[in-house]
Amino acid sequence: MNFIKYISCLVLVLFCACQKGTRLQNMPEDKVAKELLQGVWLNDSSEMAVFQVVGDTIRYAGPNAPSVLFKIIRDSIYLLGDDTLSYKIVRQGENTFWINTATDILMKLHRSDEEDQLAFIPQNEPVPVNLIQEYVEKDSVIVYNNIRYRGYVFINPSRYKVVRTIYDENGIGLENTYYDNIIHICVYNGTEELYARDISKNLFIDYVDAQELALSILSDMDFVDVNADGYHYRAVLTIPESAAYHYFNLIISPRGVLKIQA
Repeated sequence: MNFIKYISCLVLVLFCACQKGTRLQNMPEDKVAKELLQGVWLNDSSEMAVFQVVGDTIRYAGPNAPSVLFKIIRDSIYLLGDDTLSYKIVRQGENTFWINTATDILMKLHRSDEEDQLAFIPQNEPVPVNLIQEYVEKDSVIVYNNIRYRGYVFINPSRYKVVRTIYDENGIGLENTYYDNIIHICVYNGTEELYARDISKNLFIDYVDAQELALSILSDMDFVDVNADGYHYRAVLTIPESAAYHYFNLIISPRGVLKIQA
């Protein structure tokens, strides 16, 4: 029943998003307002660069900050990511741009007299711990009762997107896209395959709130032990760009029955 509710909510969200996206595509865009917005814009109070507009794209300031397509329609600016975010334009001129943010703050921006390009140069940052976004193979050997067991983990990035929208101190939504993993696990005794299965985050649907699960990635897996209960793996479910995560112990009995311990 939880799975049916989760799928129904997801379909409703996607249907509403598609309807909104189609409606925006059919509405005339204010190309004069878009042309006025070209360039680098600074926060009036802090004089810090907030974003740069190049053509149809807004590039946020900061290392590895995302870029997003946008449109200006009537009195609002629309950010066209996986989710469509909109902000009401309060005032716009050649050197002035004021908007109401998602937190109901009036953000006042002015055009930079200089280019301030350094704020928009991408920089390499380390990938957060337990967030793997590439193909990885792991091979572990554990001896139990004088028998040599070999456990394999194959982390495979999928095409399933996880979109995480984070709001900065000004109330502007920054949208980052990640890709969920499908993880294949298997255990061998010599050349004999004892267990093999593909694991996705939906395996944990009864252990994690549906909304949290939708924002999570099955980010890591390790073969950790063999004992009388069976073969033990540890799975990590992570919400990107947050400190939220879950550890799960997967215990596979000698008869091939999978048990989950949260």
